[in-house]
Amino acid sequence: MKLAPHYPNNPIASVEALAITLGIHPKLLLDLSNKIDNSYTSFLTPQKNGKERLVHEPKYELKKLQKRINSRIFEKVEYPEYLQGGIKDENNPRDYVANALRHSHANQIICIDIKQFYPNIKSEYVSKIFQHFFKFPAHIAELLTKIVTLHNRVPQGACTSSYIANLLFYDTEYLLVSELQKHNIQYSRLLDDITLSTQTTLTKEQETFYIKKIAALFKKYELKINGRKTRIEHRANPEASFEVTGLWIGHKKPKSRKEERRFIRQLVFMCEREYKVNRCSEKYHERWNEVSGKVAKLQRLQHVQAKKLRERLSLVLPVYDEPMQKQLIQETKKLVKVTAPQNQRIGNIKRVNSLYYRLGILGRNNKSLANSLRLQLNKVYGNKQTKKEIWE
Repeated sequence: MKLAPHYPNNPIASVEALAITLGIHPKLLLDLSNKIDNSYTSFLTPQKNGKERLVHEPKYELKKLQKRINSRIFEKVEYPEYLQGGIKDENNPRDYVANALRHSHANQIICIDIKQFYPNIKSEYVSKIFQHFFKFPAHIAELLTKIVTLHNRVPQGACTSSYIANLLFYDTEYLLVSELQKHNIQYSRLLDDITLSTQTTLTKEQETFYIKKIAALFKKYELKINGRKTRIEHRANPEASFEVTGLWIGHKKPKSRKEERRFIRQLVFMCEREYKVNRCSEKYHERWNEVSGKVAKLQRLQHVQAKKLRERLSLVLPVYDEPMQKQLIQETKKLVKVTAPQNQRIGNIKRVNSLYYRLGILGRNNKSLANSLRLQLNKVYGNKQTKKEIWE
């Protein structure tokens, strides 16, 4: 198993070659790189801890370019298995469940968080990734760095940021992982969330030693550990959460806790009760979607209750009332009147896809109307590009 990330392709040596790789005219590529400051929409989003996070959403042209950098450069990299977040890998899916599974037989875990990870990744380290990992010449590294950073930092919200996060420690992290493996310590990182685990028990001195090792790794990149989020837990301690990336591993398999499963069952019961009162209300649609997402989590974790809960939800599906049906008729009329090339713009395609989704809901209690509206859309949008094709 390779411990270091590996890029198997030849370096991109010129602006022209980069433009061909990304499917964009060289002049447009340079123009976009020179107006980065005006290519984002910034806003605050609430976090679970009550605080707000500043998010920078790239505008259409930049977002399309960044998605191509992902698919044509970053996704060509072979990533080691200890990197578990934000990586497209069909053969070896990586997410919070797969990450927890890596540590499911542990008797002790150490969980560490990188403080303000994305905003503290400076552009100079991003440039080193392109120049020294990908072996691109300095002027190409500088150009790509401009495209994937904002105000000399990695923006929270850009689709390229998670890949940069995974490659940031490309030349040092694997050395630490190798050393830990020699001492039978499992390591994984899901972006800014690091987990160490062992089937034995570490001494206090060993715990401190390994935490300092990781802190030293981060310090090389001007990053710090979030001390308040560091956890050291033992399976034998009944008061410990013993969770990895939000999942309990106390029974040697990632699970949601009994309290959470009970809560989800209660939510399904509430859906069944609200369905009898008003299955058409916007509130019920939101409630059902929320509960469906929580049941999907249980399905992902292969909980025995998940199948039964999904069956119960399928019997209380939200539907549309007559006013909403009239609204869908009007929206269909508007969209079929949009002519080319406007009808192929991303905003319009998003509205079409949203309408197709809602026609699926309409078909639950008015199949003939849903089919009629879908046929009208198909005449105009039957050969439309998918969202992926638009971005690509």
